[in-house]
Amino acid sequence: MNRSSLSRELALRIGLAARALPDTSPKLFVSVLRACAGPLLDERKIAQLGEAQLQQALGNFGVTTDAGTVRNALDLLQHPATQTQPAPQPRLADLPGSILVAVGSDDPQRVVGHFGSCRHFLVYQVSAGEARLIDVRSVDSEAQRRHDDKNAYRAQLIADCRVLYVGSIGGPAAAKIIKYGLHPIKTEQGEAINQVIHQLQSVLSQTPPPWLAKSMGMAPAARICFEQES
Repeated sequence: MNRSSLSRELALRIGLAARALPDTSPKLFVSVLRACAGPLLDERKIAQLGEAQLQQALGNFGVTTDAGTVRNALDLLQHPATQTQPAPQPRLADLPGSILVAVGSDDPQRVVGHFGSCRHFLVYQVSAGEARLIDVRSVDSEAQRRHDDKNAYRAQLIADCRVLYVGSIGGPAAAKIIKYGLHPIKTEQGEAINQVIHQLQSVLSQTPPPWLAKSMGMAPAARICFEQES
């Protein structure tokens, strides 16, 4: 069975699910699925897949991951991608205490995938009381290929942002992001974007950490811990 025999919808979901898994290309993920469900993939067989079955098959192909990540990937695989992202709105020039926040994800509703492989960055203007999508910045694969440093190219796309939410990011890429003044934060794969934005708003409404207060144009108050996975 070749890729063209998959429905467009199923091929999209396979791609999204693969991006939610570590070191798993869509081609490799199709091989994993065939090992689970047979060579002819269809909606019925995909709907019958279980978490334990998928995790075992991934392990057989050398992909080691936790149950939560497998669960999120399976959810992306089995549920039609019918939700769409609202169109970007104009940036508010007179919104005090706001910062730009980037979300690296190819799913318009959830944080899915890896910093180095996602095709889009959703950019939000966020303050304690307001959050709006103002831009969707797409990775130009040809421009990225010509760039000396893929991570630097991606960082430059969102260099005006102060926070980056992403499902996965490696150490060298995180270091590159920090050099551009961004604060990378890893979330759970598949976590709702509106949830992480709401959590950030809660931080902004209280006592932001010094680095964030400076970005907001505020005088830093007492230092607090802003939770982050390195």
